[in-house]
Amino acid sequence: MAVKVLARMTAVLGAAALTLAAMIALVRGTIVAVSISEVPLRIVAVAADFILGTVLLLGCVYLATHLAVRILGVGHAEFPPLPDNGNETTPPKTYTPPT
Repeated sequence: MAVKVLARMTAVLGAAALTLAAMIALVRGTIVAVSISEVPLRIVAVAADFILGTVLLLGCVYLATHLAVRILGVGHAEFPPLPDNGNETTPPKTYTPPT
């Protein structure tokens, strides 16, 4: 029990710290990229910052959700059944305003 609580706390704090570090790195990278004096190089630097930042933040989200699923143990849970729609074969009627 205590090990699971410690693992949960570590995962949450690690994901938060990783995301904060990614944001700090992105802000610093953006400041450096925008301060480049040559326009073509600045365009390449800002594009690279955008692409790498997107990948970095998506990686943080993936890691956080992956750890949450592993720790909570819901990775092999079954999906709930879909609601029965009454075996409708015709589409519902569209709304026609009164005239």
